[in-house]
Amino acid sequence: MKRLIAIIVAAAVLVGLVLLVFVESPSPEKASATSGDTEVTSPSPSPSASAAVAAGPVSTATTALSRAVTAPAVRLQKLPQTFTKPVYLTAAPGDASRLFVVEKTGKIVIVQNGARLAKPFLDITSKVSTGGEQGLLSMAFDPQYASNGRFYVDYTNVNGDTRVVRYAVSKGDPNVANAGSARTVLSVHQPYSNHNGGQLQFGPDGRLYVGLGDGGSEGDPNHYGQNRSALLSKILRLNVNVSPVKVKKYAMGLRNPWRFSFDARTGALWIGDVGQDKWEEVDYLRPGAPAGANFGWSAYEGTHVYNSAIAASVKKSSLTWPVTQYSHSVGNAVTGGYVYRGTAIPALRGFYIFADFASGRVWAMKGPGGARSALSGADGQVSQISSFGQDANGELYVVSLAGSVYKIVPR
Repeated sequence: MKRLIAIIVAAAVLVGLVLLVFVESPSPEKASATSGDTEVTSPSPSPSASAAVAAGPVSTATTALSRAVTAPAVRLQKLPQTFTKPVYLTAAPGDASRLFVVEKTGKIVIVQNGARLAKPFLDITSKVSTGGEQGLLSMAFDPQYASNGRFYVDYTNVNGDTRVVRYAVSKGDPNVANAGSARTVLSVHQPYSNHNGGQLQFGPDGRLYVGLGDGGSEGDPNHYGQNRSALLSKILRLNVNVSPVKVKKYAMGLRNPWRFSFDARTGALWIGDVGQDKWEEVDYLRPGAPAGANFGWSAYEGTHVYNSAIAASVKKSSLTWPVTQYSHSVGNAVTGGYVYRGTAIPALRGFYIFADFASGRVWAMKGPGGARSALSGADGQVSQISSFGQDANGELYVVSLAGSVYKIVPR
């Protein structure tokens, strides 16, 4: 009898534990939120989509339950200079003494050892249209800049069209570019003045990646999002080491990829794609992902159907879903950032830092399956965050279109 009672008790305990696990473990549907500042997961893919993940660009990270790993608190250290509508910041490879700040109005200025140089590194104000979202939007140094002196800029010309142009540094002055060295490597017509993309980044493969939005207006009126033939609504991959430059489409279905970056350690690609009416999203491609990822615009805005007619023509399992998204109750213009790989804040390493231009929110998430959480000390402290920047040591900066730049430092 005692043995029978013991067996019954043990069985009851086991059933209780199973029920407890079931109750405490949320399903992806229950973990997902529909609005607010809660982490939003993507819909679970079909079995066929899961099989495609192993071989192709569709990410499974979006379907995993978010891991709550909180980034350390930080502090923002304001640079003493004021800039004219700064939209980007970067550094030449291996050059820890200089920061290059891109001003929307057409200049690139240098901050060297904490002091702003009087003469711009490059001034192309006469070539640039600056209305609305137009302007000089970013720059990228060739990985071999130390030996070849080449760098690239992305801007909208006086007609409002995208130009990616290569320049070289002056032979006699490392702080001044040779204005006469300009060579256009990419020209793309822009039908409207907004959604120009504009980000340039060299990838771990040595290719130059170029972000382009859907051509503008609103709602993708020309349906470039799911048009595989168009250059708009894409991330392009350029081989700039051959003549003529080879241009290939790398990813599609992007509304306005306003800032993307490669993880300096892993090579993974992170993209902040600005939403339309309701949702902002961050997209992710694993290191070495082949070309062909489709992020879904304008069939979907985030994981939500935007244009039902287009969505009906798209195979849902072929899409790459965002790793995080948030509603317009939180912010309405995502600014993509960087994975921190610096040394000043060891506990921040591996966190992807991004923001919202309109609300000033700043978040951190540890890997594509990590939960999004506010970055204490930076969240809500800066208005009009137009970009993040990274120096030669991997330290990060917050750029405000209002004119200021802040370095993220330990608290």
